[in-house]
Amino acid sequence: MIPSMVVDLLMQNKINYVKLFSASDNVLEAFSAIDIGLEITVPNQSTQKMKTQADVDEWVVQIIVSHPNVHFTYVCVGTMPLSTRFFNQTYPEAIQVLDWMQQALKLMNKSDIKATMNHFTDVLIPVKKPSEAAFRKDLEPNITRSCQILQSYNAPIGVVIFPLLNVNDLFNGDTEFAFLENNSTSVFKDGDKTYSNVIEVMYDMFDVALEKVGCPNMTIIIDAIGWPTDGIKDGNIPNAQRFYQGLAKFVASKKGTPRRPGPIDVYLHNLSDENKINKNAGSFMRHWGIYKFDGQPKFNFDLQGLGHDVKLVPAIGITHMPKRWCIFNDRYASDIGKVAYNVFDDQAKYACDTADCTALDPGGSCSNLTYIQRLSYAFNVGFQKAAQSVYNKSCYYKGYGKIVSDDPSTPSCTFPVEILAAEIPNFSGYAQSLAHALKPSSISLMIAVVQTLFICFTLMCTC
Repeated sequence: MIPSMVVDLLMQNKINYVKLFSASDNVLEAFSAIDIGLEITVPNQSTQKMKTQADVDEWVVQIIVSHPNVHFTYVCVGTMPLSTRFFNQTYPEAIQVLDWMQQALKLMNKSDIKATMNHFTDVLIPVKKPSEAAFRKDLEPNITRSCQILQSYNAPIGVVIFPLLNVNDLFNGDTEFAFLENNSTSVFKDGDKTYSNVIEVMYDMFDVALEKVGCPNMTIIIDAIGWPTDGIKDGNIPNAQRFYQGLAKFVASKKGTPRRPGPIDVYLHNLSDENKINKNAGSFMRHWGIYKFDGQPKFNFDLQGLGHDVKLVPAIGITHMPKRWCIFNDRYASDIGKVAYNVFDDQAKYACDTADCTALDPGGSCSNLTYIQRLSYAFNVGFQKAAQSVYNKSCYYKGYGKIVSDDPSTPSCTFPVEILAAEIPNFSGYAQSLAHALKPSSISLMIAVVQTLFICFTLMCTC
């Protein structure tokens, strides 16, 4: 989708704060003269390349000063740079960049924009009671320095909470304890405080750990919190809807946590599924969206936290490709017992190497398909990724593919039809229109912009 479509979707849903992970010029331009507060991110890899104050100054000029009509609120230095749960390495360089970033913002007369940093809960030692919480010893020096930097200019720190993962790690997989409104048996007392859900537990653990390293009473933003809809046990649309409705009520109540009563700013993770994100931590990493790839909401959700059965506004102006699917040609079904399985598996792997097949993985919505249906699903996502191109024989698969007009979806597994993409992302920082970037026969269906957004509750954001 083009950036203006996404910005319109945000405005129609009265979403006033957004976290953006890719500072592409055309995306930032779409937010010009729009009253949407923007938190932008310096990617982890970029922090490694920033060796001096001058490097950071240049980034601020190119990204922030060059877009004077964008309402920037925060610059998040790195994405969970000290976490090992989602990345193969840590990025301690981000700590120095954090200091340089605030100096650069001050130099450019942008002190109203705060540099900040977030951390996933794996930076904490694995305990269950908030009163026992502390940062891991190997990370404590870097986290201490980062919170001291943030305190020096009164900036908030962010915690990333993924409740379904947290209960699996600490509470024996008690999924019920991950919901704000639940019937869990994991409720417990910690001194004079009662904890009835894992969100309050993790938030207060982070608060205690900060206090123990000399950073008490810091403003803590939940910089990302969400529920996957596929790719993991209990990651599905009904559970996601239940979780978000409860979360919205919690935020709207302003009650806070047992240790920190009062309003909390919360960013939802995230706007749309991300079909290209690294899935080392699990297939669910590509399925956090409250919207489908085509801008249609996955479920009803009252963002105001009033508990109403409210439909989110869908994206306007989306055009789907023709209702055509590529499936395994059933005339060759008898060959499955005669031809080596790896012939078919190789073709499925070929499709999945470029397209997203995570719904087929264990725990996914399409994991219960028959062998032939699995082949068909793989063939189809490859076909859609190639823009249904007949010229490129995108449904050939050594003759085993067949284009059909009847939807092969099952009650639990959707065989997608992609949208006509308006442009493609260029991960060096800018995007191109398809007309200039690619020949018509090789149009990519990667979705720009949507995959880079978080949503912030408008009701509670006080930044």
